[in-house]
Amino acid sequence: MSPQRRVAVVIPCWNDGRFVAEAVASVQAQREPCELVVVDDGSTDTQTAAELRWLEQSGVVVVRQPNRGVALARMAGLEHTSAPYVFPLDADDRLAGDVLHELADALDANLSLAAAWGDTQTFGTIDWVFPTWRCLDPWLVTYVNRLPVACLYRRTALLECSGWSLAEGYEDWDLWFRLAAKGWGGTHIGRVHLEYRQHPEARMLSREQARHDRTFQGFRQRHARLFAARHRSSRKTLAPRRVRLVFRIIDASRVSDSRRHRMHDVALRTLIPATRPLVDGLPQTSPLKVAAHRLGSAFRRRLRGRTGLRSSPAAADRG
Repeated sequence: MSPQRRVAVVIPCWNDGRFVAEAVASVQAQREPCELVVVDDGSTDTQTAAELRWLEQSGVVVVRQPNRGVALARMAGLEHTSAPYVFPLDADDRLAGDVLHELADALDANLSLAAAWGDTQTFGTIDWVFPTWRCLDPWLVTYVNRLPVACLYRRTALLECSGWSLAEGYEDWDLWFRLAAKGWGGTHIGRVHLEYRQHPEARMLSREQARHDRTFQGFRQRHARLFAARHRSSRKTLAPRRVRLVFRIIDASRVSDSRRHRMHDVALRTLIPATRPLVDGLPQTSPLKVAAHRLGSAFRRRLRGRTGLRSSPAAADRG
C-alpha cells in the first residue's frame, strides 16, 4: 500500500437517518486512509437531520443540497473530495470488514482498470450472497448488469466518463456502458466487499424496473456504438458459447425490452450456476427447474381438485 494513497467514500443520504451511522462506522473501521463525505440530499425527516448534525459534530464532513437524486448527490460528494479512488456507499448499506485496501490494491496493480469490486452480502429481511461478474464485459453489459454501483472507482475514469449523470434511474448501468465504451476494464477481488440492506418495502429498484423499457431505449440511443459492436464483442466475451446462442434466440423474440431483460437474466442463472445467489453457502436451484416444479405442483393440485369433484357425488350417495 502506498503511504500517499487515499480513498474517498461518498455517502448520499435522503431520509436514511436510521441507518447512516452504521454506514459511517463501517467506513471508519477500515484501515485504508479515507476522505469521508456524507451528502444530505434534501432530507426532510427530523431523525435524519439530528443524526447528520451529530455526525458533523463528531468530525464527519456533511454536504447539504436540495433534493436532486442519488446520482447528483454522489457527484456533489465527488466534488468535495480529491482522493484518486472513490467509493459511493448508500446510507443504508455497509462496507464489508477491512475491504477498501484490497480494492485499492487491485486498482494499483493495473492502470487499465476503472473499478474493483467483490460480491454482495445482503442482510435485513434476507441473508444471501449475490455473485457479481469477474470483469467489465462490453458484450454482457449490453444485456444485463451484474456489476455493483457500490465499488471502488478510479477518479480519472469517473471524470472521463462524466460520472453518474443519468438522473432517471439505472445511473450505475449507464456508467458501466460509458466505461466499457472508453475501453476501461474492471476486476473482482474474490470476496464479499459490500453488505447490502434488504428492505421489506419496495424501494428504488422496483421503480426502475417499472420504467425499464423507456430507459433501455435511451441506452440504445446514447450507447449506439456499443450495441452495434455486439457481434464483434461477442468474440471476446468470457460468456460460454451456449449463453451467446441462447441470447441470440432471445434477441429474435418479439417481446418488450423488460421481458427480454428478464429472459436474459433467467438464461444466465440457468446456464451458469456461478451467477446464482448463494443461500447458506449453496447456489440456488436453476430458475427453470424452480418454474417447472411450481408448474408441476399447480398441475397436481388442480388434478386432485378435479378428482375430488368427480368423486364427491358418489361419496354423498354412500353417506
